[in-house]
Amino acid sequence: MRIIITIIMLEAVTLIGCETEPDHDLASQAASSDVARPVARVGGRSIGAAEVEALAAAEAIGPEAVLQRLIDEELLAQEAQRLGFTVEREGERTIDRLMVRSMLHDMEKENTPESISETELREDYALHRDELRIPERRRTRHILVKGKGDEAEALAASILREVQRAKDPDTVFERYADGAPEGIELEVLAEELPPVTKDAGLEKSYKDEVFAAKSEGPLKNSVETSYGWHAIVVDEILPAEQLSMADVEEASRFRISQGKRTEMLVKTVQALKAEGLIRYDEEGVERLLARSGLPERAD
Repeated sequence: MRIIITIIMLEAVTLIGCETEPDHDLASQAASSDVARPVARVGGRSIGAAEVEALAAAEAIGPEAVLQRLIDEELLAQEAQRLGFTVEREGERTIDRLMVRSMLHDMEKENTPESISETELREDYALHRDELRIPERRRTRHILVKGKGDEAEALAASILREVQRAKDPDTVFERYADGAPEGIELEVLAEELPPVTKDAGLEKSYKDEVFAAKSEGPLKNSVETSYGWHAIVVDEILPAEQLSMADVEEASRFRISQGKRTEMLVKTVQALKAEGLIRYDEEGVERLLARSGLPERAD
């Protein structure tokens, strides 16, 4: 059955123009009407300015984006109802969401991860091959001497020499694990970092020296950053590698199927919109967008 759209205004708006009331009552009803009046109708349901305002304030989204979202949700809810999806739950919006979820689940049965063909997987892998290359990574640990003066630089250089001479660098790091030994006033921090690439969010001087190293082990010189001076050890160099199709098959199947589901959802909404189910109350929309205190208009 085709859903027929009609435009109606709230009865309060009509009554205001027909009844004679004190001025302050008229002003009060007008203000109330401004908030409650519909800004759009989808099938047999109106979307009011108050509903848009509440969601916009709760999620910090511009009113235009919120209105479009509510329209899309209502389109799907009405289509779910038309197709016979029902649930026994209290709360109109809860019922709408559950019906939509049931409808989409039924519509998407053909687009499961398992339904993705080998041809689709190969085409997707070829398209994303460059993105599936893991660049070289280096795992490091360092002892940081916090400070910018000569004393901090000298202490970091001294610690680095200890590390270079030690048969086992762990012994040096253990000495500084709880901070500087007794007698040293400067603040010292021993830290292990996870493997990082050249694009990691570390300071440039730290990354440059780490990736300039020819092999694993302590660097030749201490390194200065905005934090202070570092005695650095390259613990592991992980070479670049290309992930195979088998490595990413599970993730690819899920991503491709999700893309198909999204495309199906978009087409469904567009088809419903094309049926002329949506009508806007232009005056209501203008008043909504002119109201103060709402998030900025969506770009």
